[in-house]
Amino acid sequence: MALALKILLGLYILQALIKFINLFAVPYDIRIKRIAAYHHSQASKVFDHILLTLMAVLVALLAAVGLEHLSFITGLLVGLTLTQVLFHRFTQPLAPDRAPPPPVTPITTMSYAIQANPRLAWRELVIQTALFVWALVALITQGG
Repeated sequence: MALALKILLGLYILQALIKFINLFAVPYDIRIKRIAAYHHSQASKVFDHILLTLMAVLVALLAAVGLEHLSFITGLLVGLTLTQVLFHRFTQPLAPDRAPPPPVTPITTMSYAIQANPRLAWRELVIQTALFVWALVALITQGG
C-alpha cells in the first residue's frame, strides 16, 4: 500500500508542477481559452468529483500505512492557508479585456484573475512549488 500511495502522490505532484510551469510558460491567450472552455463545460464538475475521490483514496492509503497525525494536520493547515493567501492576492478588478464573459461565477472570476496576473501570488506559488519539489524528491529518495 505504501508503494501505491507513493506512486499516486508522485503523479499528483507532477501534475501540480506542470500546472505551475504552464502558468508562466504558456501564453495568456492560450491559457485563458483553456480556462474559458473548462468553465463553460461540465468538465469542472466531473474533475471535482474525480479529485474528491482521489483525496479520499490518498487519505485512506495514508491511514492504512500509518498516518502520523501531527504531520498530517500541519500539511493540511499549511496547504489550506497557502491557498487562502494566494486567493487574497487577487483583489483588483479585472480589466474589461481580461474579464470572463457572462455568466460570471465567483470561481470563474478567480480563475480569470489568476490567469491574468499570476505574478501577484508569486510568494505563495514559490512556496508551493518548493514544497512540491521537496516532496517529490523525498518520495523518490526516501525509503519506507
